Amino acid sequence: MAGVMGYLYKEHFNEFIPDKRLIADNYNGCPNREFKIVSELQSSVTYILIMVPYSWHTIDNFSILVSGPNNTTFNPISKSHIESIISSFNRNFH
Repeated sequence: MAGVMGYLYKEHFNEFIPDKRLIADNYNGCPNREFKIVSELQSSVTYILIMVPYSWHTIDNFSILVSGPNNTTFNPISKSHIESIISSFNRNFH
């Protein structure tokens, strides 16, 4: 059975310092080795949710449940977009 770990970051993710800006992580908050993150978020801040499988198996189907008083928008990020974000982050913040 494939499981998923979840990591929630505030504003930026730095692959070289993965604990920097980490708000929460979880790998066993729900049945079937699924993650659960409960966190109060600010509406004016961008957050990055990273999902990582326990094994190298592909995650075919998944759901994300968000609850709260405001609307939430999710924007998927491709590998090339992630590399662009990291490159920009490293230029602007180091």
